[in-house]
Amino acid sequence: MLWSFLAWKVLKLSLLISIILSLAFMLFQLLRIDKILFSLPLEETLPFLMLWTSYSLFYFMPTSMFISSSVVFFELKDSKKLHVMESFGIAPYLAYSRVFVRCMPIFISLMAISFMLREEDVSFMRRYLTYKYYMNVVYSVPEKTFFTLGDMTFYVRERNGNDVSDVFFKKGESLVIAKEAHLDSDAIVFTDGSILVKEGEKFYLTAFSQYRISLEKFVSVERQQGNLKRDQILNLVNTALSPLLMTFGFFISRVITDAAIKLYYLVGVLSILYQFFLIILKSLL
Repeated sequence: MLWSFLAWKVLKLSLLISIILSLAFMLFQLLRIDKILFSLPLEETLPFLMLWTSYSLFYFMPTSMFISSSVVFFELKDSKKLHVMESFGIAPYLAYSRVFVRCMPIFISLMAISFMLREEDVSFMRRYLTYKYYMNVVYSVPEKTFFTLGDMTFYVRERNGNDVSDVFFKKGESLVIAKEAHLDSDAIVFTDGSILVKEGEKFYLTAFSQYRISLEKFVSVERQQGNLKRDQILNLVNTALSPLLMTFGFFISRVITDAAIKLYYLVGVLSILYQFFLIILKSLL
């Protein structure tokens, strides 16, 4: 019963820490996509938010288990409870091993989840929402107004449903000016105009009778297979290190530190270093 209680305490604290880290990370990232999320219907953004939250909780769980293991066992040592166990012939390392065994289902679950949740899945959903947002912007730009979104600028003088006239469209280094355009389901079809394109250090101006631009050209809505393989390896490394991180947390609480302030400082620094390790590993894959 005691070992199950300690295992539950480690798990509960790990979940709490993972939630805090996930919220901090997501709030920081939310500043970049807040317009997209708040402008689309809830039924479109909710699946993304659920997937994003689930992945963030999973991603930070190994780090959280390292932190919670060090904190829980330090509290046991600091409150002399480990000494009480030792007086009954239960060594601290034996106590940890029994808690560790009861945490094995957590490690197995994390390994299973690593095959189902990948960062590319979250990125794919984000790109899809961005694509939907671009479509909404293009379809709702008011007359005689320059509307800019990122590196895209769109202007129409008159609008009649999905048909517009005197159109100005700029995306990156490409500029299109046309007398008319039709807003298709996933593209803009320009009629009687010209396109200015920069290639290298030169600009090229070309007239056209009809020119079609697919919005998917600007926002890819396909999963990148290379990124999926990269994320799979990163997930496996992160989850495989969970038992080692938890054990290292116990080792720190037992051997290295003898004061709470030292423990919190050391655990915080090591957690940040571990995140840098994952970032560097991701860049190398």
